[in-house]
Amino acid sequence: MYKKILIAIDGSPTSDKVLASVINVAGAGATIRVIYVVEDPITSLPSLYGEYYDVEPVREALVAEGHKLLALAKARLLAKGFDAKTHLIDLRQLGGDTPEAIKAEVTAWAADLTILGTHGRRGVRRLLLGSVAEHFMRISDGPVLLIRSGERPSVSAGLSAAIIQSAPSLETDHA
Repeated sequence: MYKKILIAIDGSPTSDKVLASVINVAGAGATIRVIYVVEDPITSLPSLYGEYYDVEPVREALVAEGHKLLALAKARLLAKGFDAKTHLIDLRQLGGDTPEAIKAEVTAWAADLTILGTHGRRGVRRLLLGSVAEHFMRISDGPVLLIRSGERPSVSAGLSAAIIQSAPSLETDHA
């Protein structure tokens, strides 16, 4: 069982599944660090007329939402008996992108396992929106547990999570 688990949340139903899934992999006395990454709206909401929009209220709302979600996640984990920590990462101050910020946090905190949700986007949506989970898996040095959103049937029916390491993958079925 893992003792230091880092979870990245984004407020989606998939994040709820990530929080519920940690119970299955956390060892007794495990510490769980929940992070929320706030992207800078100037870089994540580009516009031809960007100089005419005041994106600061959007950023403030994202930061407030992040703090709220982290508090709810911490309360949920504490209620389950886990030692829970939270951290809001602001990319305006840190720079880079979300996968890189998650990796930096994993390294700085020396996490044994990282758990991320994957929304299962395909086609044009994936091309336009990208995949934080996929990018993170490519740059991660440690084990990663991906939790599928469950919004679409997967190619492998019933597969909801896989721990992916540099070694061959270990797949688990959560029907």
